[in-house]
Amino acid sequence: MVTDISVVIPAYQSQDSLPILISRLNAVLSSAGRSYEIIIIDDCSTDNTWEVLKAQKMLYAQLKIARLLRNSGQHNALLCGFGMAKGEIVVTMDDDLQNLPEDVPKLLEGINEGYDLVIGSYDVKKHNAIRNFGGQLIDNVQRHIFDLPHNFQLTSFRAIRKAVVDNVVNMGGVYPYITSMLLSHSSKYKNVQVSHQPRQFGTSNYNVKRSFVLIFNLLLNYSSYPLYFVMFLCLGALGFSVFLGAYVFWSVMVDGGGVQGWASTMVAISFFNALTLVALAIQGLYLSRMTQQISRSKVGFSIGEVHE
Repeated sequence: MVTDISVVIPAYQSQDSLPILISRLNAVLSSAGRSYEIIIIDDCSTDNTWEVLKAQKMLYAQLKIARLLRNSGQHNALLCGFGMAKGEIVVTMDDDLQNLPEDVPKLLEGINEGYDLVIGSYDVKKHNAIRNFGGQLIDNVQRHIFDLPHNFQLTSFRAIRKAVVDNVVNMGGVYPYITSMLLSHSSKYKNVQVSHQPRQFGTSNYNVKRSFVLIFNLLLNYSSYPLYFVMFLCLGALGFSVFLGAYVFWSVMVDGGGVQGWASTMVAISFFNALTLVALAIQGLYLSRMTQQISRSKVGFSIGEVHE
């Protein structure tokens, strides 16, 4: 039997919000008159999230749940949910009720218009200031990588055509970033205005450090910017060395003076050696990630328990 809609939700420390979210989602999707499933991935929460999910599973036949063996992050949890999804349209949203279940039909309408990827956009993000700052940095990097309009908003509340989701699942990856993976396989995408609510339960796990780690992963996994940076840095160093060599030649051959400065020689050697080490470090990071991907020495997530 073909399923029309799959809603995939990564969950972490959300024992209080999940019963409300599942109930409201079930009401919205039931009224739509289309077949659906709700898939929630517990990212190895340390509270009672898994027990709450198992209790909810007894109430809703359309609910599928899985628990990861270790905390693997939101993006790996989503990738796990994508692998379980059977719907022709896949919707992703957060577990904290900041995304309204009642806005899901707005996203579905965009897919019905022929778009591959429909992303909810907010008038005002109700996250804390630190998360808003980090999110803006990450979004700016992605806009540059994928040449998106400067006002295009990237959020985790989105609807995706199944063909795009299947391609993302096939990509896999040790360091996935779902938005970038979706954009890599989407030719038609749009924003749809939705509401964003203040957080009712718990606190956000995002901080500035985590945002910079995500930016670092984005640059290494979905762009060649670090390699271009090294290339231009080395070209600049080459230009500097040519200029310095010409200056020394002019001083010796034309002015007839000697070349002074043991200290300046050591500074120049240290400078060029440092450039070499930076280039080797960036190339080493690329090689390390390629090795992990090919050899499967590190996996993104492992499923500990599933109830479908």
